[in-house]
Amino acid sequence: MHVLKHSVLVAFFIVLSTLPATANEAVQIVRGPVLGSPTPHSVEIWVQGSVPVEVRIRAVQQDGGVIPVVSDWKELNPKHRLIAKFGLDGLTPDTRYDYLIESRRRTIWEKDDASFKTPPEPDEPTRVTIAAGSGANHWRRPNPKVWSTIAKADPDLFVALGDTPYADGLLWENNDIWKAARSAFHKESNEENRHILRMVEVLYRARAREAMALSYEYFRELYGFGKMARKCFWIATWDDHDGGMDNGDRDNPVLQEALHIFKLFTPNPSFGLADAQGAFWIQRWGDIDLIMLDDQSWRTPTASAVKHPESATLLGDIQFDWLVDQLRKSDAVFKIIACGSPFNNDSRKEDSWVTYHDERNRLMDALAEHKVDGVLLLSGDVHRSEFFSLPWLQDRGGYPLYEMVASPLFNKGRHCGPAVPHREFCAGSTGGELLELFTWIEMDTTAKDPTVSLQVRDVEGEVLLDRRLHASELKWKTTYARTSLPEHLE
Repeated sequence: MHVLKHSVLVAFFIVLSTLPATANEAVQIVRGPVLGSPTPHSVEIWVQGSVPVEVRIRAVQQDGGVIPVVSDWKELNPKHRLIAKFGLDGLTPDTRYDYLIESRRRTIWEKDDASFKTPPEPDEPTRVTIAAGSGANHWRRPNPKVWSTIAKADPDLFVALGDTPYADGLLWENNDIWKAARSAFHKESNEENRHILRMVEVLYRARAREAMALSYEYFRELYGFGKMARKCFWIATWDDHDGGMDNGDRDNPVLQEALHIFKLFTPNPSFGLADAQGAFWIQRWGDIDLIMLDDQSWRTPTASAVKHPESATLLGDIQFDWLVDQLRKSDAVFKIIACGSPFNNDSRKEDSWVTYHDERNRLMDALAEHKVDGVLLLSGDVHRSEFFSLPWLQDRGGYPLYEMVASPLFNKGRHCGPAVPHREFCAGSTGGELLELFTWIEMDTTAKDPTVSLQVRDVEGEVLLDRRLHASELKWKTTYARTSLPEHLE
């Protein structure tokens, strides 16, 4: 069946590559647009088309703009699955734009609600709304309602915390095959076991890119996704399923293939650093920092981490040092650290920060050493939504460290279980029923004491948790006082 699907797709793309220029008249946008990489003066827009022609994006200010901003022309190339990412530069900060897509001959895509608002200049006080979630299992729930609910709420950003999508859904017949081969090799590193492990890895790598790409394409076709993604920015990192393997780690044999597909389908401004490619980066919105972490590329295998936590890493040295440096030098009022893996001690999953507690302690020590204010934690993965007030910074002379666990967007839910220390809220399932939940964050740094509202909402948009915090509560034992506001905000 897999061979047949692959042959049909190859033949399809060969036919596309030979179409004449009249394909211009038949071009359609079949997936997307997906907005990404917002800065005060630029955005990126991801699209996937139906035939190989040149297209571009045209945008114009909603309020009185007469001179359009246009992207470069780009070809929808079959070699790249007819995918292109378009940069729009020269935009005005904190301004709303309408946009459309055109070929050389005509407008090929236009929607009344296709618009975006650029961020304000860095350090500018702002008001911003963010929706967030993880665990979007489109194989279990092919027609979720939650995307439409989020689209209706109309956030500025959507933060995808991983398992968005379940990209491994078509890849692993049974990942125990590879895990058994790796376990046998680690137990007895003879030539026979080495050969078996290599052959299993070759098998999965051979089909990984096509299988994961098809999964992303299916995910992008889900009901309501397009309506959301064309009017709010998609801000994404990954977790294990979009990393290519359930409970994956740095030994995941398809990790590089998964990263290639993640980059192809994701309009992030960057993917790690030059000497450490991955899925970590930082999004600035006015005077707010959103720090996206990669919990897959350097993760010590869980079994080894349990035995040797002192040397185990979830982030890897380069990413860890980058994170501490970003936090140390950031002047943002609020700094959200976003990671697919939960930070707290009670996720009931070994592939979370609790297993890498020595590295987590080093992070807490760094926050204390540099007296970093305004830190909030955002995570996912566990198939239930939770809110924690963690004592780790208080124990070091600081403030409560709040964690919002945003899960699942749509997936089989997990039970909250008995009460656990420091957990203030939990929304889960009682019998494993499917859940559709998302986190809603509102930040207002224009106030004298800036505020952040953290909510859990269900598929109908009903608010299940509403927790409001002030910047003055997230300080290292100093009194918060903004001395003045910009003239236009007074």
